[in-house]
Amino acid sequence: MRSVRQLRLAGLIAYLAALVAGLLASGLLDLALGGHGEIGWTHLNFDGFLEGLVFLLIFTLALWVAKQAVRVSATTLLSAGLFGPPSARRFARPIPLVETVESFEGRLAVLREGEAPVGVLGLEDRVVPWDEAPVVSGETAVTELGSLFWRYPVVLVADGNTVYGAIRREAYIKYLEA
Repeated sequence: MRSVRQLRLAGLIAYLAALVAGLLASGLLDLALGGHGEIGWTHLNFDGFLEGLVFLLIFTLALWVAKQAVRVSATTLLSAGLFGPPSARRFARPIPLVETVESFEGRLAVLREGEAPVGVLGLEDRVVPWDEAPVVSGETAVTELGSLFWRYPVVLVADGNTVYGAIRREAYIKYLEA
């Protein structure tokens, strides 16, 4: 699973690659037409219009190909990586941390021994060991959690012994629809 930083970097690289491809195609067309193309506020000719059209076409096509290749959101791609998806830590909602199974009230909770999480209550009919639970790092991008939500209704967010909370499938789907 990729972090927000990795997605932002991928968006920047994909955007720059699309920009270079568009400029290169437009520049090659300008060379082929003898360098007489003008497009701007005061001067416009057919060669310039054609160069601008080729740039837009190649740039848009390259953005589409890059989006498919690096699997980033359109916002991240079109902003050249300035805006990335939220991190799982920011998106997670707090859940109770319990020391004993007897204090469990039937909802989702993390079972701890001392400071270390050892299991998850309420995810299945049994206590799910921490190693088998769907746990992601707090730096993971929310958009990367889709594969986990196919199998689990809840994904836990933790770094080491620090449990930030849980993200429910319904909240994830609502985020994607927004």
